[in-house]
Formats: sequence, structure tokens, C-alpha cells
Amino acid sequence: MKLRDQMSAPGDRKAARQQISATVLFADICGSTRLFEIHGDWQARQIESRVLDLLKGKTAEFGGTVIKTIGDEIMSRFPSAERALNAACEMQAGIKDDPALMEFNIAIKIGLQHGPVLVEHDDLFGDAVNVAARMVSLAKAEQIITTRETVRHLPADLQQMTRSLGWSRVRGKQDEIEIVEFIWQESSSLTQLVSVEQQEELRSLLFARLVLTHRGTTFEVLPDSRVFTLGRGERNNLVVDQDLVSRSHADIEFRQGRFILVDGSTNGTYLLLENGSRFFVQREEFTLHDRGIICLGQVVVEGDPDLIYYDCVKP
Repeated sequence: MKLRDQMSAPGDRKAARQQISATVLFADICGSTRLFEIHGDWQARQIESRVLDLLKGKTAEFGGTVIKTIGDEIMSRFPSAERALNAACEMQAGIKDDPALMEFNIAIKIGLQHGPVLVEHDDLFGDAVNVAARMVSLAKAEQIITTRETVRHLPADLQQMTRSLGWSRVRGKQDEIEIVEFIWQESSSLTQLVSVEQQEELRSLLFARLVLTHRGTTFEVLPDSRVFTLGRGERNNLVVDQDLVSRSHADIEFRQGRFILVDGSTNGTYLLLENGSRFFVQREEFTLHDRGIICLGQVVVEGDPDLIYYDCVKP
């Protein structure tokens, strides 16, 4: 089929596009790769299929719509946060209670978010989709993770079954958002968390600001600042114009009272700490402590004019 035959007319595209308010849910099978290693391809695929069928069934039971499955993950849409959360609880319980799955010790993790979404050609797009995907990535086995924003759309009795996990920065969002776990089962092993007010007090006792120095220029990063960007591109907060430096090389984010360096570069980021320890970070994160040197794209070498000196300044 030629490309022009696949493309719909502008009027058709507009008719197929609709903005609605919905709750997006992602459910992911934990440790699916290990299933294939232990049980072999055929049996692992049978187990995976049974889990996905169960998740699809619970989605339909609570008035949801399965948007798609992506490997060992399912993406669904629900008309309300309450229905999505009830479905999530039944998904978790269903996996634990399924006789055919008990011997395999299967676990799933779930992330969800309520908000406006764009429905287009049986797919979903928008901020709620991105946040829900981030929530499932933060979740651990048998957890249901969402945001305080979504919890506000729940009835009072369900709101009381949540606990705050603190604040985190999500890509695409200017400010940190509060992460919340829904307690779907009673357990004496649940770790007790401090209150939100106590968390704020603890945050203020940690690093108050981060000071960066590059080529004689000082940059100050505060806890309430937006993501601080480093790279070769002119739009970065701190520009290092060298061939080994990516256009968008790394970000510095403030999370849970600490400054986190997030590398997204081709050649990685090198760090030399005040105590002499050296680290290399590539496509991963590093928590900045005390003082040290950051070098983008190459090893820290004394005398390099593009070294970035950092200092985590306490109150």
C-alpha cells in the first residue's frame, strides 16, 4: 500500500481526534525476562499471555478500554480515577489468587494518572499518558503508584487508603509532583512514612542550593528551580562548546532533598569528588555530594578550562 493511500484526509483526521478527561493505567509484569530464562520461551509466553488476559478482563470489568499491549505491559483507559483504581486493586488481587499462576510467583506493578488525554486512532496521547508511564516506572512489585493530583479525584474512603512517598520531578513537568501509593492490601510489613509536613522539614535540612562554576561564571541552582541543563546547545543553562559534548548532555534535578545529575549523552559524564573518588555516568543518574568536579564527554584533567566545579551548599 502506498503512503498516500494510508493517509486520511484532514477532515477524517479531525473526526478521529478527540480530547477527553480520563484515567490512564499502565500495568507491567515484573521480572518477565527471568521467566523466559527459567521456564523457556514456550511456557514463559503462556504465563505472560495468561497474565495479560487477566489484566484485560479486569479492565473490561470496570468499564475500561484496553488501548494496547507493549510486550509484557498493558495500557488502559478508564472514565474515572475510581474505576481505574478499583480495577488496579482487582488486577493485583487476581494475580495473587490465580491458581495457575501461584507456583510461578508472578507480580505486577501499576501506575496511573487522571487528566486530559487526546484520543487519536485508538491510541492515547498527552500529559496524563506520560505521567502514568512514569508512575509505573517508579512502582515496585505489587505496588499501585499514582499522584496526589489523581487522588483528589477519588472518593474520601479511597483517599484514606493512600500514603505519600514524597516528591519527585517528572520529565515534561516544571514542578515536582507528589507521588502516592495506594494501599490495596493490609500488611504489617508496610514501612511507616513521615508526614508530608515532616518531609518538607527534612528537605529544608538537606542541601539548600547547588553552586556551579565554569570558566569564571557562577551558576546557582535552588531546590525550587526548574531542571538545570548542561550541554553544547545554546539553549542550555550552562553551555560547554566542545565536540565531545552532546547538544543536550545532562540535567541537574532536585529530588527528595538532593541534587541529581541525569546524563543523557553519547560520551557520558565524568566526576571527580573532593575525596579523590572518580565516577563515570552514562545514561544514568548520580547524586551530587559535598564538592567536586564535573566534566562533560571526557575524563577530568587538571587545567582543562571546561571543568565544572560544583559545591552543595548547606543552610
